[in-house]
Amino acid sequence: MEAADGWLVRVRPLLGRLEAAQAFLLADVAQEQGNGRIGLTNRASLQLRGFGADNARRFPDIAVAAGLGLRDAGMERRQAMLVSPLAGDDPTCAADTRACAESLRHALVGAEDLAALPGKFGFAVDGGGLYASGLLQADIVLRAVGNGLWSVVCGGAYGMPVTHKLAVEQAVRLARIYVASHQNIRPQRDPAVGARLFQLAEIPCQLETNAPMPVCAGGRQIGALGYGLFALSIPLGSMTATMLRDCATVAATQGDGVLRLTPWRSIVLGGLVQIPVVAGMVSDPTSPLLRIWACSGIQACAQAAGETEALARNLAPLLPDGASLHVSGCRKGCAHPASADYTLVAGTQGYGLVRNGSASGHVESLFDNEQAVYTAFQTFRQEGAVDASL
Repeated sequence: MEAADGWLVRVRPLLGRLEAAQAFLLADVAQEQGNGRIGLTNRASLQLRGFGADNARRFPDIAVAAGLGLRDAGMERRQAMLVSPLAGDDPTCAADTRACAESLRHALVGAEDLAALPGKFGFAVDGGGLYASGLLQADIVLRAVGNGLWSVVCGGAYGMPVTHKLAVEQAVRLARIYVASHQNIRPQRDPAVGARLFQLAEIPCQLETNAPMPVCAGGRQIGALGYGLFALSIPLGSMTATMLRDCATVAATQGDGVLRLTPWRSIVLGGLVQIPVVAGMVSDPTSPLLRIWACSGIQACAQAAGETEALARNLAPLLPDGASLHVSGCRKGCAHPASADYTLVAGTQGYGLVRNGSASGHVESLFDNEQAVYTAFQTFRQEGAVDASL
């Protein structure tokens, strides 16, 4: 895709796991062919930025040769899914999580009729464990419920406990019903869609009564997780090629050689005896940067009306204890569609402030320059801690 800072390319590592050798390769490519900036998305994908058109066109061949994608673009898109990042490493995560994920991946890759699904329609396999069950959000989620059984969750409804093989069959059937019924709203956007799909598929279901897990909850699990696993956060989800290379070096020389990518802007390294130190990465679970989101801003996006990342970083020390902040370059709010305690939205007249809302919410104050924003946040800090909405 072409952006304001050049072309960007996206990599979806299989089941969210990146071998150290693959990470070294991506770091080299990002630095030599792009602008050295790498983003980790909320779907645990890597985005390398600043490519020229020719290098961007050549990148798929590099990725496929490194085992980072399929040559068939349709199959590649269909195999995209979120999987519990610590499956196979965390003994408290359902033992058959990876087997369930592989079964679902094979089923989706072979289902050519599902090519009609919207581009952002997503699947997830949630085995629970250290990253609690319910953190992974998608249109169709296969969720472990104990005793080797799984439940399919779609929108605001969930199916009865079944084996993971039957859960995969139900998930694919719901997706096919979604395509056949010409739905134009995804279950993740409208919970009522899920119950309708279960009914059309003639699969018994119940309605969920619990509120969705906060999307930032997983991102706060930083540092030592147990079982030799350590999570490092990527501030604002954006890192340099050097940061990725340094993580790969730690994995290759001190750990088990694997980088586990999470949808919460963090990389988990395993097989270690102490917390690794990687310049630029956050290992302190109390850091305010874990409560801040920002898009790439005007330097990289044609939709953005102002600077975002630098502003967000500079506001971190001024953020009230427990509060969350989203700095968005426009009303779309791509970096964080949900609510935050404070949301700043760049516009033609400066930065608008939305309290306890998203980037599309009601603007209660307008600041015509960044200094005015800093002054306001100094006041917020003096007012004391807030009840965090996330």
